[in-house]
Amino acid sequence: MKKNDCRRVYGQHRWLLAGVSLLVALLLGVSAAGAQTPPEEPGPVPAISAPQPPLRIATRLMRPDAFEENGQMVGFSVDLARAVVEQIGGGQPQRPIEIETYPGVPEILAAIRSGAADLGVGTIALTSQREGEFDFSHPILSAGLQIMVPASLQQTRQPMQEILSRMLQPDLVRLSSIVLLLMLIPAHVLWYFERSNREGVIESSAYIPGIFQALWWTFLALLGQAEDMPNGPVGKLVAVFWVFVGIIYVTYFTAGLTAELAVQEIQGNIQSLSDLQNRPIALVADEGGIEYLEAQNVRQITRFTQPEAAYAALKAQQVEAMVAPRPLLLYFADYEPDLQFQLVGAPFFDQFYGVVMPEGSPYRTPINRAILTLRETGAYGKIYRQWFGVDP
Repeated sequence: MKKNDCRRVYGQHRWLLAGVSLLVALLLGVSAAGAQTPPEEPGPVPAISAPQPPLRIATRLMRPDAFEENGQMVGFSVDLARAVVEQIGGGQPQRPIEIETYPGVPEILAAIRSGAADLGVGTIALTSQREGEFDFSHPILSAGLQIMVPASLQQTRQPMQEILSRMLQPDLVRLSSIVLLLMLIPAHVLWYFERSNREGVIESSAYIPGIFQALWWTFLALLGQAEDMPNGPVGKLVAVFWVFVGIIYVTYFTAGLTAELAVQEIQGNIQSLSDLQNRPIALVADEGGIEYLEAQNVRQITRFTQPEAAYAALKAQQVEAMVAPRPLLLYFADYEPDLQFQLVGAPFFDQFYGVVMPEGSPYRTPINRAILTLRETGAYGKIYRQWFGVDP
């Protein structure tokens, strides 16, 4: 091939030759780089888990439900709440719990309402009114009120106090008031017809002091203690009528008083709810318990927020009985045997207590399942026996 022909061919294909040369150079560079640095194998991606916020539980200090011991919160409701949270976790690391104490149930409900707490425990009774505003779990405790009194040998009767209580009963007070008002009528009749008789029961013809002399004679005649009788016919007729009224009044009074003392003598001391009438008692319960006792005509009620204060009042004989939920009394009977008290009568006014939470709370279903599981596995019964000494 001639020299000019070679130049013409090279000129036509020089761009193709340049591209091939560039491709070869790139392939050689990639091969060299691969020989120097081996490719890294992809490793596992580390799992990132955000810490769970603590579960805020509101309660109130009351033995044996929730109280502090050795720097820790313990008690029936506290132990049960921890067991429920652990059951919900299903064996996973337990969610942290923050337990905040409040003075009473109204403050616990206020914390739930405001969002300051997620759950509330602490003998919070299920009522229709509360159910309309909050969500409740399945009952964690069923308990009626019961009566505790001093041991039989230590109970002391106070006859004078019983007599005074009988005299101050509303029916007898009303009758006595009516009789005293009616007494003004015969007193004025006697004064008017007997004032001129110097030897009669009215010594003065003046209205004062004559009317007071007539009232005094009428009062004595009512009790059957009048010695002198009026001389005039009208006075004698009034005297006979008034003495008859006095016989009826005194008979009613003494019969009622005798019956009351006889019942106390036969029954001895407090044995049931009906024996609490006209007796001072200490109560550890919410408003529902007060309303129930008042409906049973139990009026002399002193309410205590803590059972220790109620026991102190009973021991000091400031009250004759203490009324509280049965499990609470069982705890003190088991852990404080030196108190020398005994439970009497059957439980009454049954109430159910549960875990309270805001309405529509996502915790309700898991908590209910956990409570049922704890009952089925016997864990609930173990916690109950630990604090109350008996089977649930």
